[in-house]
Amino acid sequence: MIAQQSPSTVHTPDRADWLRLGIGAALLSAAAVVISQLTALAIWPELIAFEPLNLPPRSALLTALPALAAAGVLAWLDRRVRRPERTFVIVSAAVLLLSIPPDYLLPIAGKTLLASTVTAALHVVAGVVTVAVLLTGYRTLHPDA
Repeated sequence: MIAQQSPSTVHTPDRADWLRLGIGAALLSAAAVVISQLTALAIWPELIAFEPLNLPPRSALLTALPALAAAGVLAWLDRRVRRPERTFVIVSAAVLLLSIPPDYLLPIAGKTLLASTVTAALHVVAGVVTVAVLLTGYRTLHPDA
């Protein structure tokens, strides 16, 4: 006798799912950036003279907002492209690459090569944590993907 399997129900993520995922990514990436920033400031106290690095709450906000936007991008891709994970990684890598040159090129008081490099590294931290959290969450929302 063959046991009959019940049809699996497919859950389509709704706004609440994407919002929860975005908030999680925002909180984790902001925490990772602030911890990294405070560590860099402890190692190189002179970095405090560089405005983008002198206020960790600002860094947290400027990390959390793009993480929320990234969740929105992934949600949009999920409904519109055949391979949303792959497309999201490509888009995320492109955005990350575009975010680094301004750290070196914009004329900001207190800028040094070290300060620009630390700022660029914080972009990488934010990007890696955001993408990792969002893709992990995506796979939880789509276990069969």
